[in-house]
Amino acid sequence: MSLLAAVVTLAVPPPLRAQSADEGLLVRQLAFNGNKSFAAELLGAAIMTTASSWFARTEIIRSIGLGSKKYLNEREFRRDINRLQVFYRLRGFLDVKVDTTVVRTDREVWITFHIVEGRPVLVSRFDIKGVDAVPRARLVLEDLPLKAGHPYDRTLLVATADTLLSRLRDRGYPEARTFLETPDVNREQYSAALSMAVETGPFSVIGEIHVQGTTRVDSSFVRAMLATEPGRPFSARDLAESQRNLYRSELFRFVTVGLDTAHFAAGSGVVPLTIQVSEGLFYRARASTGYGTNDCFRAGLGWTARNALGHGQVFDASAQVSKLGVGDPTRVEALRNSICSALKGDSIGSSRANYNATVSFRRPDFLSPSNTATLALFAERRSEFAVYRREDIGGSFTLNRETRSRIPLTFTYRLSYGATEANNVSFCAYFNACT
Repeated sequence: MSLLAAVVTLAVPPPLRAQSADEGLLVRQLAFNGNKSFAAELLGAAIMTTASSWFARTEIIRSIGLGSKKYLNEREFRRDINRLQVFYRLRGFLDVKVDTTVVRTDREVWITFHIVEGRPVLVSRFDIKGVDAVPRARLVLEDLPLKAGHPYDRTLLVATADTLLSRLRDRGYPEARTFLETPDVNREQYSAALSMAVETGPFSVIGEIHVQGTTRVDSSFVRAMLATEPGRPFSARDLAESQRNLYRSELFRFVTVGLDTAHFAAGSGVVPLTIQVSEGLFYRARASTGYGTNDCFRAGLGWTARNALGHGQVFDASAQVSKLGVGDPTRVEALRNSICSALKGDSIGSSRANYNATVSFRRPDFLSPSNTATLALFAERRSEFAVYRREDIGGSFTLNRETRSRIPLTFTYRLSYGATEANNVSFCAYFNACT
């Protein structure tokens, strides 16, 4: 039996039956006493009995009837003592004792779990064998979840095995396996000597890459977005990065990047991949309208075409207009004298309708799968109430890059030509142009 199977078998509680909403007494309090090593929130998540919400527990407020109410299930409450004991024993506290104090009324119950943790069994030695031949093996073994001198926590032992496998699979060993040798546990001295064997399997490289599910998107674009290629050392991290790159292109609603089990031969050192994608919607139209005291009426339209020109590019056009009904050439006197009267006296910012028209063209996989380049052209008129009105026409170039640490970096260059209109006071106070 594998290590993971053994721990899961021990940790799973007996089958639970459904609990009706009105079963048992209302739980007004659920407390833990004596838990020095684990927080009450963690212990509460390990049992079935649940306290009512704060509104239902607080003495003054609960009479109003607010809050989520939890009721006592007697059978599960009795099992909770065993659940807490299993929780502690899995984490090295083999002498733990659990008792309860229960205060009942005709309709309510107050529960306290009293825990005597006892002395934990500590890991005296933890040997990991089989990684000496791995390049930079020190990095594989550093900062593992379970360490010598800490309590013999079986959950951390499973986490350690998973961590080792994850690190080895990121370094070219997709067939790595771990085995826990029989632990030497001394109950009298409260110590445990552990040993874990690692079989790395052969160092592997990426083989053929098969793309499935494309109809309108060229498979060459899918391959270009991958963070790996044939002949490159296998890395599970590269597969996850490839999946993120494909999702970031906005062309697919579903993406998986994984081992091609139909063509994989164990021990060959070559790992073929299958890229399974499901294409999303390629066109999107949007519209908006509204009213604001500082804008009068406003409206917007937009159109997005994905996979424009057939290699993953995204074309987007949008337009917004505001000051409708109060600014030229859309002025309507009835609106200026009624619901838009607050803008009537603004001869600077509200005398003409504001607008913005933008056309952008975005290219994923710009020099690298981690780069996205966007070229945009725009024309706009914007204003601030009674302060200024600005008209611009120009363009911008933006380069986005996500590092391997998932830190986004953005570089933008914007070039525009325009003019600003304002009164003398605004030029002096806001633009520091005083004469």
